[in-house]
Amino acid sequence: MLIGILPATAQSDIKWKSLSEAQELAKENDKKVMLFVDAEWCGYCKKMYEEVFPEQTVQDSLHKYFYPVKVDIESDRKIVFNGNSLTEQQLARRFRASSTPTFIFLDQEGNTIGRQPGFLPAHIFDKLVAFVGSDLTGKKSFRQYLKNHGVDIN
Repeated sequence: MLIGILPATAQSDIKWKSLSEAQELAKENDKKVMLFVDAEWCGYCKKMYEEVFPEQTVQDSLHKYFYPVKVDIESDRKIVFNGNSLTEQQLARRFRASSTPTFIFLDQEGNTIGRQPGFLPAHIFDKLVAFVGSDLTGKKSFRQYLKNHGVDIN
C-alpha cells in the first residue's frame, strides 16, 4: 500500500480541513475542531484510516460535531493556529501529544475540551466524538455514557 492512500476497500468521506479553515468554520457553524495527531510510520494511525474512519457512524458523528484536522507529529509543514504560524510538530508539542494516534478536541476558540491517546475501535470512537461534541465532558463520565448507549467496555 502506498503511504497516504487508503486501500480500495477502506474509503472515507471525512473532509479533512486545514487548521485555520477548521477554526474559522467552527466559529461560523457552532462546531468544534478535532485534531488527529498521527505519523507516517504509525501502525495504529493506519488502522484508524483503514478500520475506523471509513465507518458511516464515525463519519456521521464527526460531520455533526467537528471539523477534523490531521496533524503530523513530525512535520515541519507550517500551519496557523489562533492566528499564529507554527509547524505541525510544534503544535503537537504545544498540546503535549507525545504519542500517536492522539485525538485533541478543541472548542471554537482553540481551547482544549478533551484528549484521547491511542487507537479506539469504531463503535467506541463514534461514541467519544458524540460525547465530546454534545458538550457532555465534565457533566458525566464517558464510561457511564457508553453504558447508557449499550456499549460494554469490560
